[in-house]
Amino acid sequence: MAPSSKCPDDTHARDGGISESISSTSTLEIYDFMGPHLGKVLVVGGCGFLGHHVVKFLLEEPTCTSVAVMSRRPTKNHFSGVTYHIGDITNIEQVRLILEQVRPNVIINTASPHAYIDHSLVAATFEVNIDGNQNLLGVAAEIGTVRAFVYTSSGPIIAGSGAGYDHADENYPTLAVLVVRQGDPYHVAKAIGDKLVLEANRKNDIRTCTIRPTALYGEGDFQNVVPTMQALEDGNHKIWMGYNDIFMDVVYVGHVARLEVLAAKGLLAGIYDPTAPKIDGEAFNITDDQPAHPLTFFRKYWALAGDTTPLSSIWYIHPRIVLFLANSAELITWATSWGKKRPKLLIKERMEFILYTRTYSIKKARERLGFKPWENQPYANQDEAIKGSVKWFLSPEIHGPVCIGGEYPSW
Repeated sequence: MAPSSKCPDDTHARDGGISESISSTSTLEIYDFMGPHLGKVLVVGGCGFLGHHVVKFLLEEPTCTSVAVMSRRPTKNHFSGVTYHIGDITNIEQVRLILEQVRPNVIINTASPHAYIDHSLVAATFEVNIDGNQNLLGVAAEIGTVRAFVYTSSGPIIAGSGAGYDHADENYPTLAVLVVRQGDPYHVAKAIGDKLVLEANRKNDIRTCTIRPTALYGEGDFQNVVPTMQALEDGNHKIWMGYNDIFMDVVYVGHVARLEVLAAKGLLAGIYDPTAPKIDGEAFNITDDQPAHPLTFFRKYWALAGDTTPLSSIWYIHPRIVLFLANSAELITWATSWGKKRPKLLIKERMEFILYTRTYSIKKARERLGFKPWENQPYANQDEAIKGSVKWFLSPEIHGPVCIGGEYPSW
């Protein structure tokens, strides 16, 4: 069956605009968000993509007296002045040993396996996001020095199978609710971890909150930037799943890192100042606040790498055909791997993110945490951040120049 050549206007913007105004009576007017001292901070997963960006922001934070990192493999993304500890959060004895050594005042948990994993790795994903948080919170209560706990959750924990949403806020039901638990195992695990952390708020004198980023990108990103560029090399940039007529949200990694630091300060502020915005027990969405058509967004990467493919040359596959192919690929891969594997590309939940509009409101982060996109970031806007991401990918130590794929897709 020949793919459709239908193509929307790529310059289309969401009706009504995407920015949200802040009331003149915002809580920011009654509270100076410089906040109290963070003191000693432990970043769990601090050698990873997001984690090392969090460490970078903490090192620039004058109220942070020391930074420690807990990681299963602390072999990369090191910074001078930071102490690194080998440890697995699913092992409570290792957690206890490290927390007793560090005695942190704040814990920021960024540790997590990747999304869209094989079936054989699902158990480990649940262990990290559920058992790991339980261990951290339990030992934190034992040592008595921790006052703030920030967990990196995920925006798509509200993404049930076969559903879209526009401008969703933090009150949407998550996949932790049994009646809507029909999503990728990664997001189900994140949803349960999110619920666990929020329910732990104010227990044992520890205040908690969760940060819910959508799809991250930026320097050091091997989950989105690298596959996007690999698609160009494989020739997969000339065919698109769906009609590119929906909107998606993305977020530069620096925004998430900065918001996690702001959240930690906000949790501590709430202990001492009754007029401070309520952060504890709350979840916060975070995006660039710049929804885009998926193909439009990814073509910016490819153009920076030298691609000149016109839109008229793109083949668009009908969404129903895409879902049929994804469901078939899932079933065949599951059967031929004895229930252990999933397809590399045609995963149903992954395809849904480019077939359904899924965008998020960040009004809460703006008003309570003082978040402003591109404030205190190395880039002034999203296009510059994409350029920085491509520059990182094209560096000799990561990949080097791209060899653009030929006439036919690799698959």
